[in-house]
Formats: sequence, structure tokens, C-alpha cells
Amino acid sequence: MARKYWQIAAESKGREYADEFILFGMAFVGGNDQCATMATVDAGDVILLKRGLSKVVAVGEVVERNGKHGGDGDKQWLRDFDGWDLRSYCYVDWRVPENPVRTEGLTRATIQQILQSEHKAIGDQLLQLPVKPFSPEPPQAEAVTDDEILRFLIAEGLRPSAADDLTDTFRRIRLLAKYYYDECEDKWDEIREHETRTFLIVPLLLALGWAEQQLKIEFPAGGGRGRVDTVCFSRPFHRKDKECVALIEAKAFSSGLYYAVDQAKRYAQDFPSCTALVVSNGYCYRAYRRTEAGIFSERLSAYLNILSPTKAYHLDPVNVGGALDVLRLLMPISLR
Repeated sequence: MARKYWQIAAESKGREYADEFILFGMAFVGGNDQCATMATVDAGDVILLKRGLSKVVAVGEVVERNGKHGGDGDKQWLRDFDGWDLRSYCYVDWRVPENPVRTEGLTRATIQQILQSEHKAIGDQLLQLPVKPFSPEPPQAEAVTDDEILRFLIAEGLRPSAADDLTDTFRRIRLLAKYYYDECEDKWDEIREHETRTFLIVPLLLALGWAEQQLKIEFPAGGGRGRVDTVCFSRPFHRKDKECVALIEAKAFSSGLYYAVDQAKRYAQDFPSCTALVVSNGYCYRAYRRTEAGIFSERLSAYLNILSPTKAYHLDPVNVGGALDVLRLLMPISLR
């Protein structure tokens, strides 16, 4: 059987994971249609990793490892890729050119078979490059229960009498987030940041101990050119920016959080006392701490998916904290 050629995208709606494709020597997709297409990819096929409609950033050959060339649903770390379920995958020996190869005629499809001879020629040419070494897949992150969360937060300073309220808030947020996730999949773009902030993020902040008087919504930043979705102050707000301790940038429910942090970091320059920076689409939270040098690190500090909290970040459980670390950063500073 002749080898097939494919094009595949590794970015969508603010999520970018081409680096992880190459790092782990894999390609992966989510969504029923895309997973059905991935199931037709065979060992020996050639995959062009595209960026946009005009760049090929890598080419690889589908290979077998441990007796199979791919699978669907059996790798937990792919089931929560910053909130996306990218369950279907294949193993790939990637070749990466020094610079992306420009071409024309690539499509918007996430994964699609290639028929154009010029694209096949790019694949054949780049296959002459050496194979990029790949890293072991991340170990599975351990789940954390609500009881463990409550015990942890009480030890951090949360009033025991607030435990029931927090438990009820978790339940309400999850019910609504699951409704958005399962029942509104074809309308995710309509669940904008105003809804995620109002119905998912702020209720969690209040349950963690913040008072309404400590929160400001749509607060001016960036010299008045922008607005932070939610600013948390160490005491009831009196227009003292030095009392700002956390910034939370909300995004639409369908949005990835890969690029959102750059915007939030620009806003954080206006608040030198801010110690925590969080970006969220309402159910996933990416948290960053300010370093001793006074800047926010490029490396993620902690990650929380409120629908399936874990003790560490799926994609880097050794170096990046999980649900408990995010919730600690989201608590009022007086309770930490």
C-alpha cells in the first residue's frame, strides 16, 4: 500500500502545541471528526506540520513504538491539554528545518490528506533531514479530591465554616462548565469572557474568601489603553494600586490560554505589588508568580482544570504545580 501524505495543524483558538508535537515525537487531535481521520493514518505515512496556511514547520514519518503506531483515549495527559481533549494520536519521527518552508494551498482543516504534488515534494525533501530526538512522555499526574482541596485550604487559612460554601460553589461551577462544554460545543464562541468571569471565576474568588469590596472589574491598566478583567486588592478598594495583589485575565470559554498571559503581563507592569497573575477561560486556570527580580516568569507556575483537578500539571508534573498551588495563589493574601 502506497504511503499517504497528511497536513496537520497544531494551533487553534489561542492554543499552540507544535512544540509538544516535536518534543514528544507525536501528533494528536481532538474532536470526533478529526479523531476519525487520525484513525486512518498508518505507519509509514508522512505528516506535514503546518502553521497557518503557508508554512511547513516540520515533516515526519509515522512510526511504530511499543508495537503500535497510534491510539485513541489511552493517554490521560492528552485528555486535558489546557482544557482540550486531544485524545487521538500517532507517533512521528519529526524532521525540523532551520526555518519554516513557505508554500501555498494548505487548508484550514486540522488534519487532512494531501494530494498536491508540490506538498508531497516538500515532505520528501524534508525527510532527508535528521530525525529530531524526542523526550519521554510526561508521567500521569495524580488526581486531587475535593476533600483534599478543602483540608489544604483550611490549613492555609480558609475558615472551616466556609467549607460548605466552597463545596457548593465547586459543584455549581462544574455543573455550569459541563453544560457549556457538553451542550454548547457548537456555540462555544458565544460564551464570551463576560460570562466566564461573571458565572465561573468571580464565584470561585468569593468562595475562597475575597470580599466584593476587594475586587474591581474592568480596571484600567496599560496607561488607560486596556482594562484588567478582575483586580484583587489586599483591602477594600480605595484607589491605591499598591494594594493590588492579584490580576485575573478572563477569556472566552473556547479560548486557549497560551497567548493570553502576554497581555496580562503587560497589564501587571502597572501593579508592582501584584504577586499573582492568572489567566482563565472559566474552567482552566494558568497561574504565574512574580519572581524575586520583580518580573513574572515565562515558566508556568501552576495549572488548574476545575473539572478534573490534579496535584501537578499534566504536561510537566515535575516542574509545574497543580490545583492546590493555583487555589493558594487565588486565596486572599491575608489568608495565605
